[in-house]
Amino acid sequence: MKWHGILSMALAAGLAGCASPSGSSSGGAGTERPNVHVASEAAGIDKVGILPFKAATTLIGSSVSDMFVTEFMKLGRYEFVERSQMSGVLGETEVALSGLTAGQAARLGEMAGANGVIIGTVSEYEMVAMGGRTYPVVGISVRLIDSATGKILWSVDHSERGGKGDTLSRHARAVVQHMSTALAKQLR
Repeated sequence: MKWHGILSMALAAGLAGCASPSGSSSGGAGTERPNVHVASEAAGIDKVGILPFKAATTLIGSSVSDMFVTEFMKLGRYEFVERSQMSGVLGETEVALSGLTAGQAARLGEMAGANGVIIGTVSEYEMVAMGGRTYPVVGISVRLIDSATGKILWSVDHSERGGKGDTLSRHARAVVQHMSTALAKQLR
C-alpha cells in the first residue's frame, strides 16, 4: 500500500513535468535560458547579411529575422548588408531557403559582400491552449556562418511559452531579446 501511494505521486509529478505546450522546454514564461555556443573565430566577423528565416510561412520567417536585425543593431556589433542586396543575391542563385546548407549560405554572404551570414529557423510560432487559457509559444534557432569557410561561428536557440494575454508577435520579440542578450554576453 505504501509503495502504491509513492508510485502514484511519482507518476503524477512526472506527468506534470511533461505538460509544457507543444514540446516547449521552458515550462513557463522565461524560466529557461537560451542555449548559446560561440566559436573563438566569431570575433573577426563585422559585416553580415541575414536571410529570411525558415518558418511555417514566409511572413513569419521574414518578421522574425527582421526582429533579429533590430536587436543586433541595438548591440552595435555588426554592420548589416541591406535586405534588398541579400534578396538580389538569392534571386540570382535561385537557392531555396528551405534546403539551404551552411556552404550555400556562406556563398550567398560572400556574393553580397558580407563576411558572415545569419540563418535561422522558427520551429514554433503558435498559440497553445492550456488550462482553459491560450498562451503563445515561440521557438527559434539562429546561426552565424563564416562566408569564407562555411563554419558555424555562433549558434543560439530558445523555446519559450509566453504569459497570459501575450500576443504571438509581442512574445516573439521577447524571445528574440532573450536570445540577443544571451548571445551578447558570450560575444564579449
